[in-house]
Amino acid sequence: MTRLLTLLVVSCLCAAASAATPLPMGDLHAAALRDWRQASDVNQFATASDLVERVLNLHDPIALRPKARQVQACINRVAANFQQGGQAVADTALACMAELGMLGR
Repeated sequence: MTRLLTLLVVSCLCAAASAATPLPMGDLHAAALRDWRQASDVNQFATASDLVERVLNLHDPIALRPKARQVQACINRVAANFQQGGQAVADTALACMAELGMLGR
């Protein structure tokens, strides 16, 4: 019983610490996909997190992170297409969120 209680307390503390740690802010919001391709993974993830948070009004980092990773991967897939290099990152993120079923009907 003590072991279970200890595990529960540690789990709660870890969740609280994770929720209290803000995600970094990216600077690719107004960038083109050609700039996205050259940016660091951290900057891409931070920008995707910012955009997902704003569009979905999602403020819980635990719920936000997997969605941001999905959007980042989608943007990376689109950015790999050379013909789309001038397309805006924010527009691509919205299209990706729609494609991934994150936007309501």
